[in-house]
Amino acid sequence: MTATGTEVFYERLPAFSEFVAFPDTGFYRSLPDDWDVVITDVKNSTRAIERGEYKQVNAIGVASIVAMANAAKPFQVPYVFGGDGAAACVPTATKESVLSALAAARTLAAECFRLELRIGSVPLKQIRNAGREVLIAKYRPHPDYQQAVFMGDGLSYAEMLVKDTRPNNPFLVAEEEKGKEYIFTGFECRWNEIPSPHEETITLMVRVLENDLSERNRMYRALLKHIDRIYGTERRYHPLRADNMTLTRSPALLSVEAGVRTAFRPKPFRMIYMWKLQALRIVGAWFMKRGVKTESADWGQYKRNLIRNTDYRKFDETLRMVISGTEAQRAQLREVLKGYRHRQQLVFGIYAAPSSLITCMITDYDKDHVHFLDASNGGYAMAARELKRQLAELKRPQSPI
Repeated sequence: MTATGTEVFYERLPAFSEFVAFPDTGFYRSLPDDWDVVITDVKNSTRAIERGEYKQVNAIGVASIVAMANAAKPFQVPYVFGGDGAAACVPTATKESVLSALAAARTLAAECFRLELRIGSVPLKQIRNAGREVLIAKYRPHPDYQQAVFMGDGLSYAEMLVKDTRPNNPFLVAEEEKGKEYIFTGFECRWNEIPSPHEETITLMVRVLENDLSERNRMYRALLKHIDRIYGTERRYHPLRADNMTLTRSPALLSVEAGVRTAFRPKPFRMIYMWKLQALRIVGAWFMKRGVKTESADWGQYKRNLIRNTDYRKFDETLRMVISGTEAQRAQLREVLKGYRHRQQLVFGIYAAPSSLITCMITDYDKDHVHFLDASNGGYAMAARELKRQLAELKRPQSPI
């Protein structure tokens, strides 16, 4: 596929290198008119999480991103992972192939995990006709990792349209489309849950409600300062430590990756893949311990690079963070946020867990790998439940989270 128009818009977008700069409107650009916002989410994800299926819910959310990224190649798809799904922006030229790949992800969810993946697509023109906007920027902390950030209310509006339960919703991808293509190359799920370096790992979600853009962005900057004051430096509250990370030998956990990577193939392929994963675990652990260098990667540095390429902080109209600390620090943060909430300036959700969970998208083990982080036991989904409850108590319209 060759570029004929705005397909390379995101690749050419200037980047900023410090996460604290995300409220700076100068970094954002309007998404081109000939793009679409694509939404995926696992329906009834909270119920599935309560059944203990949070790893499977995370896996389907990441598998939908992997499917979109593979289908859109060679063009880049800006996206954000939300725990039980994702939001992405795609050029119209790639829309057909992306939605076909997502239909395959939906079939995978149903056949392998008994989960229902909702898929929807909203043209940007439709969003703008409603007076909404999607602004996008690129956060690149180092040359081998980048992350899309979003401003405006367009993503939330698109999600509201996709989740509309009225019959014949025109923004939903028809259930009759049953994708069977193999589009999940690069999906990996091979790590044990990572214990918190402190007492707990929290998932934090904050949405500022101020209408004035400059005031809203000022508040986000203030919130980051509160977090630094309470939790210390980024190095202190990052939820991952190399010495806490171990490759799993659990058949139950490895079966998640095996289910995704052998989707739509005969059953013997899954057993063979499981054996392959156990062998790769032994070799990978030895390589990392010994600091072996191969053509594919410097394995002595792989854990360090993985931590650097993790999306533990992000912004998509809502500030989302996975951070580690103590119960006392969480209580202190909650008191700060309650003060803002009492003045109806924001809503928030916090969920505490003993560990975090990584699901990965690997194109190149050396430089091109992305690691999606959530707190265990369904951190983002559970934090979103509190945030939605606070919105309802304020009697404000509930934009989907």
